[in-house]
Amino acid sequence: MMIQNVMITAKAPDLDTCSQAAYNHFHSIVLDVLNAPEDEELVCTLALGYADPDNIVKTFITPRIAVDEFTVFMDQ
Repeated sequence: MMIQNVMITAKAPDLDTCSQAAYNHFHSIVLDVLNAPEDEELVCTLALGYADPDNIVKTFITPRIAVDEFTVFMDQ
């Protein structure tokens, strides 16, 4: 939940964020560069800055499956 709180807080001064789970594949490299202790793990990284809404990358739409295809709803 901490990353979510940082992302929400960043909106106050009009900053934008983007969580970067793609770096998890390079966890050993990233942790080495950060001189992290051996018992540390990389969960998520975060890009922080000002978005460019006119950038062409904003037109990329990733494919999504319907919620019902990966979710089980439980009744109490």
